[in-house]
Amino acid sequence: MRVHVLGDNLEAWTLAGALAQTGCRVSLKQTGLPRADSDMGEPDLQQLLEQQQAAGRLQLGREHEAADLLLVAERHASQESLQASVQAFLGALDAQDQTGMLVALVQPVAIGTTEQLQQWLDDHGAGHVRVLYWPAFIQSGRALESVTRPERILLGCDDEAAIRVIRRLLTPFNRRRDTLLVMSPKEAELSKLAINGMLATRISYMNELAQLAADKGIDIERVRQGMGTDSRIGFQYLYPGCGFGGESFLETLAQLNRELDNKEEPGLLSRVFAINEQQKDLLFQKFWRYFKADIQGRTVALWGCAFKPNTSGVEGSPALTLLRALLAHDVKVRVYDPMALPTLRRTLGDQPGVSYMDSAEQAATGADALMLVTEWKEFWNLDMEAVLARMNTPLLLDGRNLFEPERMAELGWHYSGVGRGVAI
Repeated sequence: MRVHVLGDNLEAWTLAGALAQTGCRVSLKQTGLPRADSDMGEPDLQQLLEQQQAAGRLQLGREHEAADLLLVAERHASQESLQASVQAFLGALDAQDQTGMLVALVQPVAIGTTEQLQQWLDDHGAGHVRVLYWPAFIQSGRALESVTRPERILLGCDDEAAIRVIRRLLTPFNRRRDTLLVMSPKEAELSKLAINGMLATRISYMNELAQLAADKGIDIERVRQGMGTDSRIGFQYLYPGCGFGGESFLETLAQLNRELDNKEEPGLLSRVFAINEQQKDLLFQKFWRYFKADIQGRTVALWGCAFKPNTSGVEGSPALTLLRALLAHDVKVRVYDPMALPTLRRTLGDQPGVSYMDSAEQAATGADALMLVTEWKEFWNLDMEAVLARMNTPLLLDGRNLFEPERMAELGWHYSGVGRGVAI
């Protein structure tokens, strides 16, 4: 099958690489692969893209290549921009190249977008082109696996012929068990939004419980384990922390919030957003209280700036909120992250007061506080006694509850996690 992909983001490149791997001829207008240090720089994906380009199945620099399937992976797309993109693509093709062509939208969109685009094509004499909604559930840090080993595949489509084509296309990713669920386009559009909304709600609920636990001297970790034993709840997304981020995730939530918008009475999701923004300020507030507002000129070691492990993306990361608050109060920040430092440099620009370190230990040297923001695996079993010896002040603010409070206290740290029963 010939596939043309519109977009230059993680979803676009992941789908392009995965489909090329199955034998599709995939084209994009981009003239080069993503940079290894970009927020799309996942090693297994990068390797696959290079392999598929070398094999000739992934073709770059092809803006209007004839295709059986047009994958629209552009983020934040309005109905007008979608119409313009599809019109520009179709306008460059011969009529015979449009016969039987499918257009698949994969990003979160306003409910009704797929049907409206189909109606627009029908009204403009292109009813032979069918539009469907195939939401991408691509997780940063494991993007390729998200496509090749999907938990679920949702397909919003009412055209039986189009359904058969997509089902055949996705057979390589859908052989072990049938994970493809077909529904109407509107149902699929809302399902995509609702899934992310539920995940965000669980996280914010746990963060509210963590605050209650801290106030009452309770360890939220024990509570989390107790909650997870209930089969109706489970353990997924029950971890309190210093806030969630990620461009795609936040955009999905913003779209759902627009759908739920009620000016007279803010809804549940508005509260979810508010709690998340509060959590991003949590470590700074603890730092402020610990030093009784005397923070000007102090030095902070920041471990992790990616919005989640195994990715170099920083969009919406709690680290950005934390960094800006610290710098606004003339606090020096020594940052270490295994992957995201190049992205952070591009995001912040030439920002005085920020130093980029080569290791976690180097970042901690001479620091008055250590703040852990991203739960990279390499942080879990570091020699925290040796790290403590490098610090000016033994303050450890754990935004992801990686460490055990009792153990850290034994080593001599002044430790505070999120709802771990030790309040600062």
